[in-house]
Amino acid sequence: MKIKSVLLSVMAIGLGIMIWGRGTVAQADLTDALNKAPQGVNVDSYFQTGSILPNSATKVATDFGENQAVQLTNNAGQLGTIWTQDDAKMSLDSDETASMWMYFGDKNSSSGDGMAFVMQNDDRYDHGMGASTRNANGNSVAGETLGVWGTDQDKNMSTAGEVAATGIQNSWALEFDTFHNGTTGEGALGAGSSFDTDSSLSASYAHIASGFPGKAKTYNMHQVPVTTTTKVPDGTFFGIPQYKDVSTTNQYYYASMNHTKPIEGKSAGWLVDGKWYHVTLKWNAADQTMTYVFDDKDPKTGQPKANATSKTVSVPKSTIDPENTGKVRWGFTGSTGTNWEPNAVIFEQVPGIVNSNATATLKDETTQRTVASGDSVGGGHHMRLTYNLAYTGGSQNWKDIQVKLNLPSNMTFSGGTVTYGDSSLAKTSLSAADLNTKSPTVPITDMSKTNPTATITLDGVASPGDSALAMSKFVGSNALADATVPAFTVTAPTKTSALNMVLTGDSASGETSTMPDKDVPVTGQLKYDDNSVVNNGTMTLHPVLNGESLPTELLRSSDSAGAFTYNVPQAKLLSGQANDLKLYAEDTDGRISNEVTDTITVKTGSLDLSVPTTASFEPTTLTGKEQLIRPSSDLKVAVSDTRGKGNDWTLYAKSTPFMSKLRGTLPASLVYKTGETKDDLSAGYVKLHSATSTSDNDVTDVSDGWTADEGLLLDVQGDAVGGVNNAPMAYIGQITWSFTNAPT
Repeated sequence: MKIKSVLLSVMAIGLGIMIWGRGTVAQADLTDALNKAPQGVNVDSYFQTGSILPNSATKVATDFGENQAVQLTNNAGQLGTIWTQDDAKMSLDSDETASMWMYFGDKNSSSGDGMAFVMQNDDRYDHGMGASTRNANGNSVAGETLGVWGTDQDKNMSTAGEVAATGIQNSWALEFDTFHNGTTGEGALGAGSSFDTDSSLSASYAHIASGFPGKAKTYNMHQVPVTTTTKVPDGTFFGIPQYKDVSTTNQYYYASMNHTKPIEGKSAGWLVDGKWYHVTLKWNAADQTMTYVFDDKDPKTGQPKANATSKTVSVPKSTIDPENTGKVRWGFTGSTGTNWEPNAVIFEQVPGIVNSNATATLKDETTQRTVASGDSVGGGHHMRLTYNLAYTGGSQNWKDIQVKLNLPSNMTFSGGTVTYGDSSLAKTSLSAADLNTKSPTVPITDMSKTNPTATITLDGVASPGDSALAMSKFVGSNALADATVPAFTVTAPTKTSALNMVLTGDSASGETSTMPDKDVPVTGQLKYDDNSVVNNGTMTLHPVLNGESLPTELLRSSDSAGAFTYNVPQAKLLSGQANDLKLYAEDTDGRISNEVTDTITVKTGSLDLSVPTTASFEPTTLTGKEQLIRPSSDLKVAVSDTRGKGNDWTLYAKSTPFMSKLRGTLPASLVYKTGETKDDLSAGYVKLHSATSTSDNDVTDVSDGWTADEGLLLDVQGDAVGGVNNAPMAYIGQITWSFTNAPT
């Protein structure tokens, strides 16, 4: 007996060491995982641990700060729950997106049991904050239930409805089950380890699946007859009591679970492999469906994964929101049994708070081609990198956004801008010096329904070399997004001589003025620094106007070698302001010239006519013969043209008959006489003058040079009647003036 006692003591001490050792290993494992975890939002404002007792869930820190992750379990026999606070409930009446990173430890075959994402309106316990699997005594149940599914630990439960009543009510759950509960037969009775024996699963590995914990259709009941044999008195024999065996058969039950739209692992270590897995859930309000996408993002690069698995299930609002509140509380549950693992979640996007996303596009402006992963780009090619941020809804604005850019190493940046969907917000300029650090931080104005977009546009030149994937992060206090520029290679030109461009002629100063109705010719010259001949037929000109790449042009073979004229389309010029034209050229050997700039100012000049509102003709004594009467000196006609040098105009005029109240119509016509030609203005418009401006401020005196025999004259016929007794007779007519801003 003494020996046995000693052995038992040694075993007890050994067991204590083993338990302590497992806990230490697991804690070190989780600590290391949290130190290497992806970034998330601070969960303190949106989540609180459930009110079950005990609750193993706790908010923990990562390298990105406090309250970055939720640790649901970290030892055997635990149950952890965490739920959104009241003001962070998810709307069921609008499309919502949730995204998170999940960690299941690296214990492989000794792991269990997993986690579940849950949406619920189970108000039986603390308005939903105490929601969990509950047995008949009201105590929370862990193990295979994951804290959300019903429990079959009472082998006398004979119906699926009884099991469903013990799960979280008015709920939908997506389980991440890391332990195969495959016990059947009599061993399953009361054991709570048979949920994975149903035919809805094809393998005994970890799996993801959805269902309704509070619905009877989620469970299948299995009946097991259990026969017990007892000895009962059967008289005496010579005073000795006799017994006989009596057998009794009772019916007991256990449950298996219907797994809807499962995603099954292919190996025993699936999920429990020390990796962070990204999960996205998308709620479609109109269709009342939930789409869950598993392993859709690389934790190191943030790059979307092509092999992500996606499933869509129907989630009727009437099931999870029978009171039609339009809201649902959501969160995570996690549990362990004898087998266990550390379970942790990091939230990247909290539905109902902020819905946001970001994309990155790299474009080779020289070839007008979007750069994809593995593409090759010519050295010196002009590049444009564009990040687009979008706010698509939520109960809060996307706040305190800091953009942490990670820029390609094989680009030299010349500058950039930040513009917003709210046009009243000022454009922000980004300096080349900051961008060429390759990792600048850019603050972004809060985004909202009135400012739903932000665009970061960066311009630069490709430099020979390779780049790795470059993931930039858009970190707000209540939402995160990221976008990745693909890896690409920049090749050097096949020839090393440099191609140089200069502006020539009127463009040499780099400043040009023009009117808004004219194309602008810009001239220049290209040369190689080794004096080799420029072949115009192999040289492509690249124009960029106000940041927009315009169609390229080949140099004309009719021009001298390297000479070019580029006509800037007037339709592309912005009136009343300076336009920034940049030009560079590329030859067929991949050599790119330097970039030259011409600032084109579009004037807002005008074409104006100056004439008096009233004027007269010289007093005249009628002779009874045809007479030409000249205007008085008060009829001055002038045209002012401030549209700039080289603009054309033409002046026209027409007149009504001249009338008197006493004598009626004067037998006369207003004419315009040049030489022997007389054009009658009473018959319609007659051209009086045309000109081409010779300066930016031309004034033409049209009436200068009109004489008694030239210009605008009143041609009076011989039968005209004047006044009586030396009293003059007044005749009145109207002249209408018109001009066009073009040649005749």
